[in-house]
Amino acid sequence: MSLLSQCHCGLVSLDGRHRSHNIPGKFLAYVQAGLPVLAAINPGNDLEKLVTTAKVGKVSTEASGLDLPQLLQSMLDDELADPAVTRRCRVLWETKFSAQAAASQIVRALTDAK
Repeated sequence: MSLLSQCHCGLVSLDGRHRSHNIPGKFLAYVQAGLPVLAAINPGNDLEKLVTTAKVGKVSTEASGLDLPQLLQSMLDDELADPAVTRRCRVLWETKFSAQAAASQIVRALTDAK
C-alpha cells in the first residue's frame, strides 16, 4: 500500500484473448487505495461495466491498444477536474469487495435460500 500511495493511477492489462470475465486482484488493491484505473481488457469483460458505471477510470477493449495514450490523458484530466474519484474508488471497494461486503452477500444468499 505504501507504493500505491505514491501513484496517481493503477494499470490493469489483461490478454485480449480471454473469453471469461476477470476482476484481477490488482484492480481491487488500486480501488482500495483510492486510485483510478486504466484498464486494457478483453471485450465484454465485467470489469468494463464496473469501471465505467462507478466512474473510477477508463477502459480500452481495443486489441491494438492505440487508444491507451488518449484514455490516460483523459483520465488524468478528469482526475484533476473531479477530485471525488478517489472517494468513489474507496466506496466501490467498501461496498463490493471488502470482507464486510462479502460476508453480507453470503448471509443474504443463505437467508434467501431458506
